[in-house]
Amino acid sequence: MKFIKYLILSMVLFSSCDKHEILYNNTLLDENIAEFQLHYFEPIENVAANYIDSVYINNVLYSSVNGSGQLLPYNGVPGGATGRFFSVNSGNVNIKFYRKDNIVYDRDVTLQPGKQNIFVHDMTKEPIIIDNLYPYIPNDLTATTTEWGTDSIAMVRFYNFLYEDAHTPYPGRLQYQYQDARTKEWKNLGAAVAFGEATERVTIRVVKSINNSSGYCRIDYRILDENGEILQVLNSNNRMVDYSDWWNAYIGRAYMHIYSGIRTQKPVSSVKVWTSL
Repeated sequence: MKFIKYLILSMVLFSSCDKHEILYNNTLLDENIAEFQLHYFEPIENVAANYIDSVYINNVLYSSVNGSGQLLPYNGVPGGATGRFFSVNSGNVNIKFYRKDNIVYDRDVTLQPGKQNIFVHDMTKEPIIIDNLYPYIPNDLTATTTEWGTDSIAMVRFYNFLYEDAHTPYPGRLQYQYQDARTKEWKNLGAAVAFGEATERVTIRVVKSINNSSGYCRIDYRILDENGEILQVLNSNNRMVDYSDWWNAYIGRAYMHIYSGIRTQKPVSSVKVWTSL
């Protein structure tokens, strides 16, 4: 009797598994849909009084202190995960920022179908829209992988939102450079870019710090001014120094290095990293 009972149970289980359909629920975006990430890079102190409590797109609440989060200076929404975008019908789009119940920013922009990044850097001016360059495959991928292999690269893109003083964008072009992890040679990361511009997405070599790992290493960076000299910036001790910084790069990642703040006064300038992939 036990044998028959177990046989019947096995047949029921097998039948259930055979009929079960695995579905991957998803929604395909219409070709006219604009996807965007919204960044707030006004050159002000990152303190609570300057937080954006609510973001409205076409008078619809997209982000808020009581929902998906406040929008902080030198940050963006949607946050909290890699590769997230808001979506809206392409064309004319209205953006409103609120602090408490007060509208502090109200501008119309034109968004194209596909992915883009919107940068608000001045509450009295139109935002700057930069193509996200999706999918994340740089122009130099073929040449680079011939030498390194696709298991040892990351991608970096540099954005210039540096202010010279509290009201004036930096007037020159900035050349972002990185130090090759193996040769220690300084290399240009794309071409020099003016305020509100971004480089192409550039591949960099990642030499694993820990062999048995997903793979990352430290990459050192510097910035050259329009004269080819290392950019002089104010530091937290009120001294003008050569700009230098470093970030870990993980294999397969696509990074946005957004340079902002004020070169000659506080809040001091720095790169904020946003991970696209």
